[in-house]
Amino acid sequence: MKKQTAMALAAVFAMSVAGTALAAPANPFVDVPAKHWAYDSINKLAQAGVVSGYGDGTYKGDKTLTRYEVATIVAKAMANSEKADAAAQKEIEALKAEFGTELNNLGVRVDNLESRIDNVKFSGIIRARYDANDDNDTSTMKQKFRTRLMIKGKINDQWTYGARLENTHDMRTTGATKDGDDDFKAGEENETDLNWAYVQGKIGAFDVTAGKFDVTPAYGIALDDTVEGINVGFGNKLKVNLFAGKEEFSDSTSDRNNTYIATLAYPISKKLNAKAAYFNVDFKDQATDNADLYEVGVDYQLTKTLNVKGVYLKNSSDEVQDQDTGYVARLDYKGANPANPGSFGMWAAYRNQEQGTFLSSTFDIDQVSAGGAKGYEVGVTYAPMKNAKWTTSYTDLKSTVNEDVKGDYFRTQVEFYF
Repeated sequence: MKKQTAMALAAVFAMSVAGTALAAPANPFVDVPAKHWAYDSINKLAQAGVVSGYGDGTYKGDKTLTRYEVATIVAKAMANSEKADAAAQKEIEALKAEFGTELNNLGVRVDNLESRIDNVKFSGIIRARYDANDDNDTSTMKQKFRTRLMIKGKINDQWTYGARLENTHDMRTTGATKDGDDDFKAGEENETDLNWAYVQGKIGAFDVTAGKFDVTPAYGIALDDTVEGINVGFGNKLKVNLFAGKEEFSDSTSDRNNTYIATLAYPISKKLNAKAAYFNVDFKDQATDNADLYEVGVDYQLTKTLNVKGVYLKNSSDEVQDQDTGYVARLDYKGANPANPGSFGMWAAYRNQEQGTFLSSTFDIDQVSAGGAKGYEVGVTYAPMKNAKWTTSYTDLKSTVNEDVKGDYFRTQVEFYF
């Protein structure tokens, strides 16, 4: 089929929309002279978006077209068919019937391309943090810059893949003892780590997550960290999550701890919720007691802006003796939302977590964790602009084993979301 033939098939359409088109551009294709018999029709086709020629600005009217090239012209005519009159629409319908197979194949190709573009989504968080800690006779200051890049890809209608890349740069580290000795290190950077890698989807009534991912059972008092294994969730009002896998919970990277977690969550009313979690951890480090730990708590929405929660922890393992109980209370007022510039919040918390009642959480107990921790924390959050949040907190702790072991923490950080 010659180019003129394809043009003639669409010319009726182009003429029908000529009244709505802007003035035709002069000489749209360098190889179509103004005196050519098809010049006006080609101009109208180009103006209507039905033909676009080749990348070098030529029309190549004498070139033999493939059926796919003709189908492309027909597809463009179809896309503008609402501008056509009844006669032109009849011609378009005839072209659709003639090139139906090619149009269908072209549609599949376009759909697949768009699907691939939308299939993978990226998001991220950049955090700049400053810490000033005073632990007994040692003061430390840290400035760290952390970047997290999250990736989520669609496998099919039921399953997705998730991953997270993380890098932390230590901009400044100082350790200054009270007698004046200084130790300064700068520019330290950890390796970029793929610390999430999981698949997630449904198998019947079960929500399944398998791989390496974060978990926050109950209120995240005992555990808020990354694990490796499989989690199965089910239930409507009463939500149940069961996890089996491994976690480090220590400085060792070679010996990983067998970990089993069961979590329950139930809304007692619109304002009152109850959560519970059970942890069974077989520590590979023989110097650490095994955990047979329970976390039970409730949270209550006192007003639209005020929320209170209380949590009780108990370790029933035989290895844990007098360090087996924990209590946590927290009061939250409002809260900063990065999507809402100007929003803010405040909180105050008190806890008495004995040695056997924590595994790995984001609470600042690492400096006194060998002996448990009790004390208070206060903080404020603020969204200075869209997709940003500023958080500042102060924590005062002492060991539950030896009250002479103390830790004071001041922290301020800014997070940017993209």
